[in-house]
Amino acid sequence: MKRAFNYKYIVLMLLLLGTSIATAQDGLNSIPVSETFSENGSYKIKSIAFDNTPGNIDGVSYVYDGDQLMYQIPRSFDMLLDNSTRIVLSNDGKIVVYYHNKKYRPEKEFDNVVVYKEGLLFGSFTTEQYAACSSKENDCTVLYNNYDAVIDYKRSDYGKADYKKVLRSMDEDEEWLHNKMLVIKDNIIYTVSGQKKISVFHTDDLVLEKNVDFEKLYPFIKDFPSPKTVILNVPKTRMTIDQFTEKKSGETLNRLLEKRYNLKSVSKNDKNAAKEFQLYNISMSGYMTRFGFLELTSLNIDAKFDKEDLVKYIDDINFDPATIDNVLPKQYFNYYAMSYRNPNDNVARDEKIAYDKALKQERIRRERLDTINGFFIPRSLEESFLQLDKIMPEKERKILVSLENQPDKYNSDTGGLGIWIRTNWGIIDGSRLQTYFNERNLFDPKKISAIIVAQYIKYLKNESQVARNWERTHPRI
Repeated sequence: MKRAFNYKYIVLMLLLLGTSIATAQDGLNSIPVSETFSENGSYKIKSIAFDNTPGNIDGVSYVYDGDQLMYQIPRSFDMLLDNSTRIVLSNDGKIVVYYHNKKYRPEKEFDNVVVYKEGLLFGSFTTEQYAACSSKENDCTVLYNNYDAVIDYKRSDYGKADYKKVLRSMDEDEEWLHNKMLVIKDNIIYTVSGQKKISVFHTDDLVLEKNVDFEKLYPFIKDFPSPKTVILNVPKTRMTIDQFTEKKSGETLNRLLEKRYNLKSVSKNDKNAAKEFQLYNISMSGYMTRFGFLELTSLNIDAKFDKEDLVKYIDDINFDPATIDNVLPKQYFNYYAMSYRNPNDNVARDEKIAYDKALKQERIRRERLDTINGFFIPRSLEESFLQLDKIMPEKERKILVSLENQPDKYNSDTGGLGIWIRTNWGIIDGSRLQTYFNERNLFDPKKISAIIVAQYIKYLKNESQVARNWERTHPRI
């Protein structure tokens, strides 16, 4: 099997605001799988996710004419229990329209309303474009959602295996809106927005009418049907990659790698191993297919290992996939990491000593460099301001100033200017800028990048002698 690895490139301006994707749903025990029928009942779309992370489109969807497969779409359209999503399939099976109240990423595929025609993305709308309201306003969503207000969570046994929705008492309009915020008639979709306005989308000619008064249209549409959707309860295996065993030997991947490379695995609970022995690390993520093959999406290894050899070796392992539900072609596994060392204690210690010596020499070499990997390395806090001025457009500087009291936005581990500084200015692996801060008793890379950005914001606000004032309070030790 061939592997296509996904590499993420760090781009300063895209990382300025950072990225944050909620992961609350990742703890659920099921993976979104659903079947939605066309209004005439002749066609069906089956959506299968490979993961249950919110905002995920990683999966596959199949469109059927009766029992005959027409085409497939290389993404899922997750149907969630909280009424924030809907799928509509046209009466000829050619048009799929998917609604989602949340937009997790900037790409068109993640817009609040997406339209697919015969398997290809044909068009999309944000909430502002479809529902004629601003995201800055309250209740601006493409679908009206009173779920939290009308569900009796206690009587419904919410969160339990035997969950069954029980509603609180409410007026007729609210009950209708809970069940039918989206209805369809003759290939025309009527949706009620969070602000109780109706949008009308014609799937025959893909024409949109919006901002229609609810009271005006409600008597006309109240008896129209909603799309028939069946949400399947497909369990997500709680196993990790290393808990799957090879069919032939019954051994885990960890044990197989120990044998192949004549190494000894190190327990995650062994906090002292890294201080005493030289460790070699492997981390990976990927899909386990229902046939028992691991399809890697990322693989990070130390130089000890040959990546091409390791990929080929993993390709050929046939695992026992018994816990992967048969409905799923494959399931995604986010992260597996393991450390290994030489099984001989004395050799492992000697390797550690040699490695530390080489690392120290490399740091000394990097401290003398004015440029590392094509990036000029500032010598001081003040010089870092001048470099940031050169690479940051005026618009991005203004955004940064607006984030002055939100360090989690500009200095997180997942994005922001801070991670760019740590990565490209040698704050982690050694540089003359790192030495500048070390001499002032500052060693944590994340704290150092936070200082640089926070002081740079002061500089952008035209505060006087920012760098010099900071150096007065942080003299060399």
